[in-house]
Amino acid sequence: MKEFIYSLKCLIHKKEFYFAIIGILLINLIHVFLVIQFNLNALLETGYKAEYLYILYNPSVNLNMIIIIIFPIICSTILSDINFIEKKEKNNIFLYTRLNQRKLMFSRFLIIIFTVFLITFLSFLLNYISLYFIYGSGNALTHFQNTAFYLTNLKFLFMDSLRISNLPLFLVCITAHVSFILGLLSGLAYSISFFVKQKILIYVFPFLIMLLTEFIFPLVGLGSYSIVKQLQPLSTFNANNSIALYCVLLLASIILLAVNCKKKDLL
Repeated sequence: MKEFIYSLKCLIHKKEFYFAIIGILLINLIHVFLVIQFNLNALLETGYKAEYLYILYNPSVNLNMIIIIIFPIICSTILSDINFIEKKEKNNIFLYTRLNQRKLMFSRFLIIIFTVFLITFLSFLLNYISLYFIYGSGNALTHFQNTAFYLTNLKFLFMDSLRISNLPLFLVCITAHVSFILGLLSGLAYSISFFVKQKILIYVFPFLIMLLTEFIFPLVGLGSYSIVKQLQPLSTFNANNSIALYCVLLLASIILLAVNCKKKDLL
C-alpha cells in the first residue's frame, strides 16, 4: 500500500502530469472552436437536426492524426519516465531499500494506465458533451439522413449493433476503447523505460510501436489488429480485435516488468 501511495505522490508532484492535462484539454477545446467555425450554418438549421461532430467522428475538422501521433507522446510524459528520472538522480537505490521493488513497479504501471485512461476519456467526453449541446442529437446534417453516420449493420465495425441501437452509448464505448489503448501504450512506455538509456525513446516508443504494427500487421493478414487502425473509430475492426490488442499490449508490458524484476543489479 505504501508503494501505491508513494507512486501517487510522485504523480501529483510531477509537472508533466499537469502539462499533459492542459495539452489534451486544449486540443479538444481547439477542436470545439474549429467545428463551430466550420459549421456555423448548422446552428441555424431547422429542417434537420444538426450534427455534434464528436472529435473522433468529424467529417469537417479531422484531428485523428493529432490523436494518433501527439496523444501517445503527451501521455507518455505523465509518469512513464519516472524510473529513468530516479536512476538519473540516483534515487532508485534509496527507494529499493525502503520499498518493495515489485509492488512499486506494478503500482506505477497500474496508476499510469488508469491516469491516462481517465484524462483522455474525460477530455473526449467533455468534447462530446459540448458539441452535443451545441448541435443536437447526432443526426448527420451534412448528409441529410434520418440516422447518423450512414448507420447500417456492418459486422466488421466495432460494436456495430450498439452503433445502431444506442449511438450515445456507442460513442462512450469507442471513447473508452481509444482511451484504454492510450493508457496501455503509456504503460508499455513505462515498461521499456527500464531498458533504454535515452529519455526521448520513452516518449516516442508508443509511436514507434504503432508505426511498426501499421506496416507489419497488414503484410501478415493482421491489419485489423493495427494500433493506428484501432485509434480510428471508422476503421474496419471489431470487438474481438480490440480485446486481442488489449491482451497483447498488457502481456508485453508485464513480461518486460517481470524481466526487469530478475535483474540482479536492481535487487
